[in-house]
Amino acid sequence: MSAPWAPIKVGVIDVERCPEGIGGAPDDTALWALVREHRRPRGMIKLPFQAGRIGTGELARAIAELPPAATAPPLVARPGVRLPPVSVVIPSMLERVDGIRACLDSVAALDYPDFEVIVVDNRRAGSAPVELEGARVVREPRPGISAARNRGLAAADGEIVAFTDDDVIVDPEWLLAIALRFAREPELAAVMGLVVPRELETPAQIWFEQSGSGLDRSFEPLTFERSGRFGLLRLAGQSGDRSVQSLYATGELGLGSNMAFRASVLRARSGFDEALGAGTPTHGGEDLAMLMELLTAGHRVAYEPAAIVHHTHRRTFAQLERQIKGYGIGFTAMLTAIAVRDPQHLLGLALVIPAWLRSLRDPHSAKHEHRDAGYPRTLARAELRGMLTGPFAYARSRRAQRRWSR
Repeated sequence: MSAPWAPIKVGVIDVERCPEGIGGAPDDTALWALVREHRRPRGMIKLPFQAGRIGTGELARAIAELPPAATAPPLVARPGVRLPPVSVVIPSMLERVDGIRACLDSVAALDYPDFEVIVVDNRRAGSAPVELEGARVVREPRPGISAARNRGLAAADGEIVAFTDDDVIVDPEWLLAIALRFAREPELAAVMGLVVPRELETPAQIWFEQSGSGLDRSFEPLTFERSGRFGLLRLAGQSGDRSVQSLYATGELGLGSNMAFRASVLRARSGFDEALGAGTPTHGGEDLAMLMELLTAGHRVAYEPAAIVHHTHRRTFAQLERQIKGYGIGFTAMLTAIAVRDPQHLLGLALVIPAWLRSLRDPHSAKHEHRDAGYPRTLARAELRGMLTGPFAYARSRRAQRRWSR
């Protein structure tokens, strides 16, 4: 890959403790920073380094141009507000020892009074048992992240079950932001959070940010509920805007690396579809399938940007290409799964697929707007190839799950 690129320094700036200038490493050409005020995200700034530094004035001007912080209650547990016990579930193949250790260290530093940590060892049967400081380890030999999450759900004692992955670092207020949102809105079934990159040091990591495969980041609290047969009502907490979009416009709903559910609701739905997700032929889609199922059943789902995790993107192009193809497989496998479970989705999908296919080819669509001239076209082709095979991958995965259950 010969497209020009340069490392970008990633950071978080709290307005109340804004530094007097920021320096970068010798190779860093820009700063990419999440700006928070009163611990709530305001937005992101990207500034070039001049002689390896960004001055106080430049930072102040960039921050001033951002919208004000979301109008929402402070991230403080006030007297009389009950914070429910939470189970943090982390599925892992235990392949990234440094990653799981860093993740657990960040979880141990959470600002929350009552939580447990469950790591689900998803390696094959016969693997040597492990112990991890700060976590209860349970085994799930059936392959796939959905089987691992369901095992964690079965072992969980908390009223809320929060899921994350072993390649993230959680923010100290992650659980507090999730629990306060559940406490304020008792009708919520799920709360999803903000995912930002932990580093942007390689071309692959930067291209992932441009791919449109991540979360459509919003910095104000959102609530979603079903509207009509195939519509989704989007309620913006800060602006008060109400809009209806397609039920299948999933970009803002959230990602599996940062999601929490009321345990009772998740158990009532029998957990995640074990034919979907990483570690199965479908590679993904289990998170969106669950959200779709909840919304279709009449539940409300929230997005809370103050619940932040920092994700380590794949570092090499080969890893990224496999990941993007996997996302394509997972997306159409997820659509197949929800249609199999509830055939009314076939009509809803028939109404939106033509416009969706046009958007894949439109260089001005939201999917393409962040891609620069150096973005590899092979990634877009890999995603499309994956989409074409997703329904067949779901069928294979269902057969494999039936074999496991015998």
